[in-house]
Amino acid sequence: MNSRHIRSCMALPLLLALQSAWADDAPGAPEPQVQQVIKLPLRPGKPAQAPDGAAAAPPQSASPSGANSPKPGKPAEAGKKMDAGKGGAKADVQAAPEKMAPSVPMGKPPARDLSQPSPEVTAPGGRPHAARKARAKARHPARAAAAVAAGEAGQVKSVVGSILKANGAYIAKHSPGYLAKLGGRQTPRATVVTCSNPGGQVGMLGGDADGELFVISNLGNQLATSEGSVEYGVRHLHTPLLMFISHTGCGAIKTAAGDYSNMEPAIQRELDNIEIPKGIDATNGALININNQVEGSILKFSGEVEAGRLAVLGGYYDYNNDLKQGRGRLVITNINGETDPARIRELTRSGQYFKYGFMGR
Repeated sequence: MNSRHIRSCMALPLLLALQSAWADDAPGAPEPQVQQVIKLPLRPGKPAQAPDGAAAAPPQSASPSGANSPKPGKPAEAGKKMDAGKGGAKADVQAAPEKMAPSVPMGKPPARDLSQPSPEVTAPGGRPHAARKARAKARHPARAAAAVAAGEAGQVKSVVGSILKANGAYIAKHSPGYLAKLGGRQTPRATVVTCSNPGGQVGMLGGDADGELFVISNLGNQLATSEGSVEYGVRHLHTPLLMFISHTGCGAIKTAAGDYSNMEPAIQRELDNIEIPKGIDATNGALININNQVEGSILKFSGEVEAGRLAVLGGYYDYNNDLKQGRGRLVITNINGETDPARIRELTRSGQYFKYGFMGR
């Protein structure tokens, strides 16, 4: 090879480079296309994947005209021919990109509300807070019900035990003959109507008075709600005394003086028979109710009254000393319709319990 040929070979690349530079600086020349680089996560042990539609071959150099063209010797044309020969498919269809599978398989999303604390989260050395609270909440109604049941069971056990104990002491105190007498014919000496509240009965019996009283209890010590029992005591047991006893702070009187429209119908019917003014003081209401019961009984048993076989009295257990006769004293407030305290004291001292003022006797 002569020196002229060598110089021409060396000048050819330089000429091509200058020609390309002139073409880039020429006005109106197309700007070179910028290839966008897409960064993808790499998987260990596998080569980086090309973006969708990108060939795995190295980037092509720009032609003198500014367009990208494959280098000589690349199988681009052969690839096109192969694609064209497959059932008439398009030659420029690119291979499908490989799917990027995650390195760790994703599980199904949890069904619980992710905004709430996880029940599995625990404090060091502790138990799951949410789970513990859920279990405590689930046990709470059962525990409360058990506590109520235990309290009621304990109360019943205590009351029944007290009653049986008192009965045992009573049996030990009395002879079999005395007990047999109580099981015979009833011969009470008085029919007594008291309030169902214990306050209307405590201290009513003094000494050994077994079988002497035919006792009837109801709301507000009424005649109307126990009329049959009262009539049985007066006309069949022939008791010469009918007595109505109220007491301090009577719940029935307080309720009857207020609004009881939300109570059960049966209770309302009983309270309707207590005819006292609304809003009245409990003590005054109890005294008015006593007078009403005495008056109603005199009218009902007028035959026994006119024959002098029945006395009708009213009394008040004064636990607060409202009537100034002493705390806890049973005060007689009505004798056969007489309500004047001075006159009642006189009749009581003289024992004139069958004295009826309206009869002139």
